Amino acid sequence: MHGQIEILGLGTEEQDCALVRFAARDRSIDAQLPCRGLSGGDAALLERVDGEPSALGILRSSSHAETDPGALWGALQRDELELFWDGNRAALGELLDRWIARVSGDLAPDNEWETSMSVSVPSRDSDAAIPLLSRGFALIGVSGIRIGARGADADAAEQRLASAGYRLRQADESDAVLLGRLDAELLAHDAAHGHVSSRPNAGETLAAEILERLRVDPEWTWIIEGGGGAPLGYLSIEIDRPRHLAECAAGGSVAHIQAMYLRPGLRGAGIGEAVVDFAHGRLEGAGHDRITLGYAALNPRSGPFWCRQGYRPLWNHWQRRPAR
Repeated sequence: MHGQIEILGLGTEEQDCALVRFAARDRSIDAQLPCRGLSGGDAALLERVDGEPSALGILRSSSHAETDPGALWGALQRDELELFWDGNRAALGELLDRWIARVSGDLAPDNEWETSMSVSVPSRDSDAAIPLLSRGFALIGVSGIRIGARGADADAAEQRLASAGYRLRQADESDAVLLGRLDAELLAHDAAHGHVSSRPNAGETLAAEILERLRVDPEWTWIIEGGGGAPLGYLSIEIDRPRHLAECAAGGSVAHIQAMYLRPGLRGAGIGEAVVDFAHGRLEGAGHDRITLGYAALNPRSGPFWCRQGYRPLWNHWQRRPAR
């Protein structure tokens, strides 16, 4: 648990004014960005320009054993920075340099690849790219958003799937182990692009997480089946979870496509598009007007696919790791 921190040299009134200014810049870049306040952390870094706060970073660190559920979602030793800034590249560069120097001692000498530094930046904030790239950060993940109802037809999508010999079966708690295996396949695929980590216990860990998802949102997970009921993939959605609401501007519901996975032999045949059309139809019919998801930026299929389905980048997730 990260506690509240005091930002040295930044009084309460000045802090509030700076956050208002940073938030106004965010919303001028993208109206779908949230108005963020300060939350708990381990420490903070502050850069000023002409006496004014220009870049503020809230630092958080975490460590995981290889068998921990959280170990699937990145390196075992993670240093994260939540960035608030006004677009001054020099100030951001200074803040990043101080952060890198601060955490350099955390590198694990036996397996430095298991140490990462991560920061998320609005996708449309192009001013951040050069300071990050020049310090060894790479774009590894994207959070996308689709806004507004577009007349998706779930029944028509199901008919298209049926005509091709496939069907969507609603999952229940008895499917958790199967879904864990499918999710582990998806995890291994994404791990090849540096976004997540494939661990020996991935299937069991993911099955437990999916079981909880089925209990919270029981009507929003389906298994994609072929002839004879063979499982070929799955679709799973979460509704109005706090972590997804926090990524977007306030107002309205937020549905999140947690996973849409097809085994390799099905890709490129239009099956994925039909499954997503089905999801959109169900969500639009239930009144959900914003849908989010995440994908590995270096996966050559993911970005183009989700763009065709009506999604555009909202947040870019950058990461720095030592040379392997």
